[in-house]
Amino acid sequence: MLVEGGYVTVARAADLLKVSKSTLWRWIAQGELPAYRFGHRRVLLKEQDLKRLITPARAAKEGITLQKERERLSRPLTKAEQTHALAAIEAAKKLRAQIVARRGGKPFPDSAELIREMRDERTRQLS
Repeated sequence: MLVEGGYVTVARAADLLKVSKSTLWRWIAQGELPAYRFGHRRVLLKEQDLKRLITPARAAKEGITLQKERERLSRPLTKAEQTHALAAIEAAKKLRAQIVARRGGKPFPDSAELIREMRDERTRQLS
């Protein structure tokens, strides 16, 4: 229901935005959406505040269409890009070899194992 002055009820705003009323109440509680009390019980939202919630997910670049961007991303690498990428891979391999050498030849531990160890340590501390 549209109320005079550009205000809508929470229920109407939820319908307009295709979200649940509880989502709007959460946004209001978190301070992301201003709300206005009308009388003792009624809460209204400004249409302008609702419009501010709707923003592009990604800023559009001038002159770049989605099709142009797809073409740019799907084209083969140039020789210079290939050379640069291969050099970066080689640099990463050298860095890894240096780190492994500093560790006395021991390979990097499995990250899942590290997480388990940290969780077990934290559990012992809390017990």
